[in-house]
Amino acid sequence: MRTGVLMLALASGALAADGKQLFEKKCGTCHASTTDERRIGPSLKGLKAGVLPDAIGKEATPKNVLKQINDGGGGMPVFRELLTREEKDAIVAYVLTL
Repeated sequence: MRTGVLMLALASGALAADGKQLFEKKCGTCHASTTDERRIGPSLKGLKAGVLPDAIGKEATPKNVLKQINDGGGGMPVFRELLTREEKDAIVAYVLTL
């Protein structure tokens, strides 16, 4: 049982590491990740501890983050067809560590 949990944690860590690179390339122009700076879009720093910025009351869950990526809104473009499922999963894993 512990081995399965360890493997899941390692896979999640690797996914988040890949997501960091993708975030910096695809999202970093509009969203800060290490400061509270508002760029074109809101900072995502602190996302793991709360709610989605600019999405009144929406909890920061993998499902809600993925929906925001796919559907855009509030000035954010739709990324549904611009990123692969694997890229979106990696970005979601990363931003939920911020």
